[in-house]
Amino acid sequence: MRPRPFVNWARNQRSWPRHRHAPASEVEIVDLVRAVRARGEHLRVVGAGHSWSAAPVTDQHLVTLDRHARVVRVDREARRVTVAAGMRLRDLTVALDREGLALENLGSISEQSVAGAIATGTHGTGLGHGVLATQVVALRLVTGTGEVRVLGEGDGDLLDAARVSLGALGVVSEVTLRVRDTFDLEERAWSLPFDDACRALPELAREHAQLKAWWLPHTGRVQLFAYAPTQAARHGTGPVRRALDAAVNRVAFTGVLGLGRAAPGLIPSLSRLVGKTYFHARRRVDRSDRLLNVAMPPRHLEMEYGLPLAATTEAWRATKRLIERERLRVNFVQEARFVAADACHLSPAYQRESCQLGAYMAPSADLERYFRGFEAIALGLDGRPHWGKIFHARAAELAPRYPRWDRFQALRRELDPDGVFVSEFLREVLG
Repeated sequence: MRPRPFVNWARNQRSWPRHRHAPASEVEIVDLVRAVRARGEHLRVVGAGHSWSAAPVTDQHLVTLDRHARVVRVDREARRVTVAAGMRLRDLTVALDREGLALENLGSISEQSVAGAIATGTHGTGLGHGVLATQVVALRLVTGTGEVRVLGEGDGDLLDAARVSLGALGVVSEVTLRVRDTFDLEERAWSLPFDDACRALPELAREHAQLKAWWLPHTGRVQLFAYAPTQAARHGTGPVRRALDAAVNRVAFTGVLGLGRAAPGLIPSLSRLVGKTYFHARRRVDRSDRLLNVAMPPRHLEMEYGLPLAATTEAWRATKRLIERERLRVNFVQEARFVAADACHLSPAYQRESCQLGAYMAPSADLERYFRGFEAIALGLDGRPHWGKIFHARAAELAPRYPRWDRFQALRRELDPDGVFVSEFLREVLG
């Protein structure tokens, strides 16, 4: 009987692992790693399957931590929460809110597992905030020999490697995160002409605590979203509004994408219609996670590169030129978000403030040319890929972009001497 396939959320990655495992404790994880090592085989851990890259793909042992997903302890005085690594971000935000606490920053989607989100360098936005992994103050790591390493803030170099590790150093079994008191945000949205937005983005990113920008190709405007802490009364949100946003994404936007797929020539006109409908000024106030997270979008593919902040304007202008020159029909937004410099060895924001520029697209005839062209632009501007999204760059091209690359490789050999966590993906991107 052929093994049951693994398929990720976007349905662009598929494999047939021979063995599936769902350990419910760290002890079971240790036993599994030791057994796989003794057999000279390999394992990979999958979180929620929300990576567009092949990071979790394996044809041998696939491990899910869905049964190892809970709040272990909350230290309100120290503002720390410890969770079993399989816990979903969406469940963690709810659990924290019951304690009057919140994560400092979040990405757009909260479906990921905690361990998966940090391992791939997932991030939110704001030059005062690093990738989500920078909120990690301690973790427990089951190495390739089955040893449990407890890493804290005194283990700076090793902790920085393990925070964004692609699963190459071991299985993260437990994570301790820095949190804060629960807080509300005000979202202010407005639009600017494309050229004005391109020119202003780096400065706007410094002016606002948290800023993101959406450009829908074939339209002449960019929609900006700025977030700031507030004590104002909540408004413009609520269960009905959230349900409506979800319905628009699930039904209306999906329908527009389907129409564009059936008749690609309509994509520019459909994009302009979506822009006129959605890109307008508004203000909302709500709990932080409800504004930083967005309603789940229709299935699509994503490529994203972290660029030096100063390259933001040129990257967007070059992408616009690419679309016009190649007459590409692009049916999804490009998104710019901003991330503080950090010390995580494989982070796209290692030692530099970054613009995380994402090119998104639902399946369409021009997708491959669009992504290849965008990637060439990003690599030419010293870009580093988001590990959880689509990219084609390989180890030889990636290594010079990460000053701590050799140190990470040394730790990889030390912690996984027999290659228990090796996969085709890791061979390609890490060597």
